[in-house]
Amino acid sequence: MQLIENIGFLFYPLCLFSIFGMTIIIERMIFFARLKKSPNNNFMQQISQILQKNQNLSKELRDEAVTFKILQIKEQFEYGIYSLRIIGVLSPMIGLLGTVIGMIKAFKIIAQQNSPVVPAMIAEGLWNAMLTTAYGLIIAIPALLSAFIFLRISERFIAKLQNHANLESFKIAKVKIDD
Repeated sequence: MQLIENIGFLFYPLCLFSIFGMTIIIERMIFFARLKKSPNNNFMQQISQILQKNQNLSKELRDEAVTFKILQIKEQFEYGIYSLRIIGVLSPMIGLLGTVIGMIKAFKIIAQQNSPVVPAMIAEGLWNAMLTTAYGLIIAIPALLSAFIFLRISERFIAKLQNHANLESFKIAKVKIDD
């Protein structure tokens, strides 16, 4: 309860972003951990099957079918990354809003004083203001870092899928790659 009082009403969106962001991060970590445990993954087999089933079609049609499948797989890999980016951008903004609101409260206290201003009068307002910004950053940093890492992992895996598709396509076309 003290935390909610200190941060104010902005606690609720920050808490929601924190829970949502951690849920996505944990789900993505599980997804990529499972992927790493199975070296002969299902995605490469799906690409190979598409090429095998459509080997009698023209190269352009086979490539189109594989590209479509790779885009579907890419969506699975990049699930949640956009949301993590949004959380990473909005959390510090909400924190900054809390800072501005806290500063307004602190200056309001100063304006209401007819006697000399003592730092203790505004210290609590400033502390609450900075606390909101800190929580916003605490949420944003892991969200953005995770989004970057997950996107990089996705890009590398999609590149491997594309290389696999090219090699399989060469096999179907009976193109020799190395002697």
